[in-house]
Formats: sequence, C-alpha cells, structure tokens
Amino acid sequence: MHPEVYMSTPSSYSDRELFSRIAEGDEAAFADLFNLYSAPLSRISLRMLQRESASQEVLQDFFIKLWLHRSQLSDVEAPGPWLRKVLIRECLQHLRKSAVYKSKLEELPADAATQNRAIHALSVKEIQQAVGRALESMSPQRRQVYKMSREKGMTTKEIAAELGLSDGYVRNVLSAALQTIRGFLPPIDLLPVVVFLYFF
Repeated sequence: MHPEVYMSTPSSYSDRELFSRIAEGDEAAFADLFNLYSAPLSRISLRMLQRESASQEVLQDFFIKLWLHRSQLSDVEAPGPWLRKVLIRECLQHLRKSAVYKSKLEELPADAATQNRAIHALSVKEIQQAVGRALESMSPQRRQVYKMSREKGMTTKEIAAELGLSDGYVRNVLSAALQTIRGFLPPIDLLPVVVFLYFF
C-alpha cells in the first residue's frame, strides 16, 4: 500500500524500472502502474476535490496523459513523489477550470447548455462508428487481439497464452490496431477519444 504515494528506497528502484518499461511503450507495465497507484492516488484526488465523479474524471485524465507522454518517464528520479505532485497539480487545474466553467455556464441560456451536452454525446457516437469501421478494415488476427483486450479485458500475456503467440508480438499487434483506429477517427475533441481507446 502507498497511502500518500511516497516510496521507500527499494520500491523506488522497482518503480523506476516500471517507468522505463512504460517509456518504451510497454502496456503491461502501464497496467501494473495503474493497479499499483490508482487507489492511493484516488484518495488524494477525492480529498482535494470532495466529489467522487470529479475525482474519477481527474484520475482518468491523469493516467491518459501519463501514457500519452510516456517517453518522458525514464527521466523521473522518484516516481512516487512525482506522481503525487503531478496529480495535485491536475486537481488544482480542475478546480480552477470548474470555477470558470460554472460561471460561464450560468451565463448561458438553457438551450445552449443542452446543445453543449449533445455535442459531447455526438463525439462519443462518432468515435464508436469510427472504431467499427477501423475494425472492419483490420486483418482477422488484429481484430481478434483488439477485441480480446478491450472487450474481454484480457492482458497481453493472457492473449498470447490463448493464441499461442509471444507477449511482445501481441503488444505490437495491439499497438498497430490502435494506430489503425486513430487513422479512422474524425477531428474531434481529444479527451473522449483517448478515454475510449485506452479505457474501453
């Protein structure tokens, strides 16, 4: 357990190895990091934001950004304290944005607020349709690996064992599948896209 995401020296070396693997694009290492830190980081965000929905939103966005900027992780000397520092900064940004958004929303007529929610729903629908078209264009094996990962929630090691493939090969196939999907995505807001690709 890491109540405040501060690590002892032995664990720090292990976490640095984890960060190095993630920096190289290792999805299994990223999953390990999520399983290790999501609970203690969630307690920090919930304590700061005081709302479960806001806490989960910030935490999800935090891990998405961590993956998107993974190449920088190999330079982090103390992963535990660094994660805590970055999350606190994200929580503070969320609080500032929420205050500004709330003030602007109160100035909008009711129909404008409804329209804003409809646009977000449309974005998610567009993503789903694009993913469907991308899957149809994939080879049977690539499509199967993607569905086993995203629909069944299987790890790359589990997929490799079931299909009789190497873990490294499965990771490469999954990465290629995600790249194919990105090519089919419309030019819409980034956040729903990355949430859909990496968490669903």
